[in-house]
Amino acid sequence: MDDRLEMPTALEVARAMAKILRGKLADHGSEMIVLTREEAALCLGLAEGAAEHLEQRQAEGS
Repeated sequence: MDDRLEMPTALEVARAMAKILRGKLADHGSEMIVLTREEAALCLGLAEGAAEHLEQRQAEGS
């Protein structure tokens, strides 16, 4: 049995990050966009997880 968690696909990562950023950009009157620590951590975690998954797939394909 494989206990590893399923990594999100690049598409899932892009959709999650787009959802966060779309919400922030919805306020057209704001000149600055501020992410909470939680939002920034989520974006970073998604990006790092996707990068790690893609690196593993690349290494397995070599």
